[in-house]
This record gives sequence, structure tokens and C-alpha cells, in this order.
Amino acid sequence: MLSVFTSLAGALLSCLFYSVAVRGASSFSVDVRGHGVRLVDGPIAGGSVGVTTSDGLSYTTNITLGGLNLTVILDTGSSDLVLDLQGRQPILTNSTDIQITQAFGKGEVTGDIDFAELKLGDFTIDSQAFLNGVESADLGDTDGILGMSFNTDSTIQGQLAESLGEQAANKLGNTPMPALFAQDTDLPHLFDVQLARTSELESTAPGVFIIGGHDTNFQNVSSAPQLPSVAPNHWSLVMDSMKVNGKAFTFNASRIAGVPSGKVVAALDTGFSLPPLPAPAVDAIYSSIPGAAFDAEGQQWFVPCDASTTLSFVFGGQEFFVHPLDLSYPIAGTINGAKRTACLNTYQYLTLDPDDFTGFDLILGDAFLRNVYASFNYGESSSSQAFVQMVTTTPDMTTALQEFKTERAATLSQLPPTVEPSAIVNRSVTNGSRKSSVFGASVITLAIPLFSLLCLLY
Repeated sequence: MLSVFTSLAGALLSCLFYSVAVRGASSFSVDVRGHGVRLVDGPIAGGSVGVTTSDGLSYTTNITLGGLNLTVILDTGSSDLVLDLQGRQPILTNSTDIQITQAFGKGEVTGDIDFAELKLGDFTIDSQAFLNGVESADLGDTDGILGMSFNTDSTIQGQLAESLGEQAANKLGNTPMPALFAQDTDLPHLFDVQLARTSELESTAPGVFIIGGHDTNFQNVSSAPQLPSVAPNHWSLVMDSMKVNGKAFTFNASRIAGVPSGKVVAALDTGFSLPPLPAPAVDAIYSSIPGAAFDAEGQQWFVPCDASTTLSFVFGGQEFFVHPLDLSYPIAGTINGAKRTACLNTYQYLTLDPDDFTGFDLILGDAFLRNVYASFNYGESSSSQAFVQMVTTTPDMTTALQEFKTERAATLSQLPPTVEPSAIVNRSVTNGSRKSSVFGASVITLAIPLFSLLCLLY
């Protein structure tokens, strides 16, 4: 049951946050958690690959909240600042006893809505609303999630409106990016992200996260086509096509009203390591790889670890190629008691209930976003339409294929011998193996450690 503020009653206007430390662009360190190899505690078999012993890739950045230095997942697929502080106490500017639960693609957090000073690089938000979690599940080894989407998708603002009214919620409950831009109208209302790629056996690499400006190496993004966000609750772009080996795949009609025939809407979500696509699209990608075999029980593709295909996505007439390293990942486990290595599809079946999500037809997560430098622009006023601009970071497929062969060979040299996909899929499943894929969508962090399946706030 929702309750009212315990320390804000009668003083709502005094709690507003309208100051910022500096007005120039500010860049942040971005780290990756995890790496491109999965280890499973059990057999590799059709329909069951055991239990993973490592998280998927996630991208994190560092913030300071109420004096606490925290590491959070950078998530363009959700809106709110959601934390599980494990008993640590930040200095609060205000507190409530309004309890909410935030559910994600995987995992959830329950706690009260509180307020504290938030520092993002050189910027300071005097009193940022956040979910102060007291109970959580499947959050990985980070302190929480920094939502980078819109107020319209904010659970915090919705609950504040229900308890205190729309006016108070709009003034007190801004999500982090809208709160920052409301404080400094001179700051360009945008942030840029470029997710670095680690080697498959390493877990760190530098990434790009900039608020209010562009990286010096990617100034050309400002002249890229402006791709309007067509949904109010996600960074959702109209996608012209998906091409496999140069041939466009035919999608069903978009669920989003007004989208031209033959096109669909893709949500750009740094919180999903493994992009979920409609099943026929996934099949079109992996059936084009010679030697690949479909595991009907697990609803996944096993592919030869040294094989690939050419995959691209087209937005605004621009074609963005996907690096072959982003199409499959190695997994090490056992077959008939012997240690073996297999490779699985990175682009996964979309299994979200269509009644539970709106604003997109598919999700392009980290395995796509590692191939672009993306600038997310909220527009310069509340009436402006948000848009995204992108430039490729995988411009040459010939070079990318050579990089794939070199790095994948180096990875496999450190792992058990590989096994043919057909040998896994045709094998009978024994020992009561449960039906599941290796791991689902993961959340991103901007520091390059991958975090397991946490994104996409509903």
C-alpha cells in the first residue's frame, strides 16, 4: 500500500533540485564486466547447457550518491536510478515510505523512494529520486542500475504521482537525465555511448560515455541522420531492414502504429547483452552459417566456432555491419565426461510477452551497440522529439572477418577441444537436464564487465 512522504510533507517546493556544478560536457569511465566465454557447470547438450558460472557482459559506470561511491549498470532500456546498497546508508536529502518494486527483463528490486545528492562526473543533481532497495534478486555484482530513458517509463514518477499528485511528481521525480537537463538548459540535452569490445578471454576495455558533447574521435556523429524515437517510453527507432549476406529479411508488420510497411521498430538497449529478435529473424541469421545446427528443445543455435555470416541492420538509409565476434560466443562444458567447447548464437529468440511490453518490435542490445557510436538526444525542449544519431565502428567487414578468425583462434587455443554442432543437437539429453538456454539477455555497464540479464524495465 502506498503511503505519503514522511519528511517532505508541507515542504515539496523546498526540495526541488535546480543546480549543476558545471556546464561543459563531461566524460565518464566505462567498464565491462565479464567476457565472451561462458563456463557451464554441467553437460553441453541439446536443450541443456547446464548452469553458467559467469555473468554475461555488462557495461558499468561510477557515480556518487549521498557520499557513497557506487558502480552501476548504464541502461538505456530503463528510466530510474535503482539501487541495492546492501545496508550502506547514503546521506539523504529527503525520504519517503512509498514502497515500490521495479521488475526488469531478469531480476527485480523492492524498496522505498528516497532522495540524495547524485554526482555524475562533473555534474551534481542536488536531490535525485531513487529506489532505495531493501530486497533484490538477480542484480549481479553491481550496486544497481542507472536508467537512461524517459520520464514516461518511470515507476518512481508514476508512484509519486499516485501518492502526491502529478505536479509534485513532475517536480520531484525526474529521472536522472531529464533532471540534469532541467537544471542546466544551456547543456546540450544528449549523451553518447560507445561500448568497447574486450577480447573473449579478457574482461576490461575502455568505453565511451559522455554527457553534453561528443568524443573527439566521433565528432562526425553530429552530421549523421537524426533517427526519431517513435515511442515515449524507449529509445525506439524505425529500422529499414536487416540483411543476412546482403539479402533483406522480411519481417511481419510492425506492432507500432504508423510504421511503414516492411519496416519494424528496434529498441536500443544497453541493458541487454544478447539481442532478442523474432524467432524467424534469428533462424535466418544462423541458418546461413554452414554447419550450424538448431536445438529445438533449447530454442537455440549451435554454430561452428570458427564460422560466421554477414549481418547488418539499416537505419535511415545507413547500413551498420555486425562484427563476427558479436554473432556467437564460446561455451565450455562436458560431453560424455570429457571437457569440450561449443559456440552458441548471440542473437536470441524474443520471448517477452507482447502484452507486457510496448514501443518496439525487437531489441538491439550490446551485440549490436558495440558496432556503433550512438548519440542519444532528448531534444532541446519538452515538446521536441527525441532522436538518435549513429556512426559505424565496424566499417570494413574484410578486416572484421580477419579479426574474428585471429581472436577466435586465440580463444579456442585456451579452451577444451571444440565439438561439432550436430554432435550436440543430435545427442539425447540425459540426467534430467532442464530446458534452458545458456543465458538470456544481460545488462550493460559502461566499464566493460558484463552483468547478467537485467535490463528493460516494464
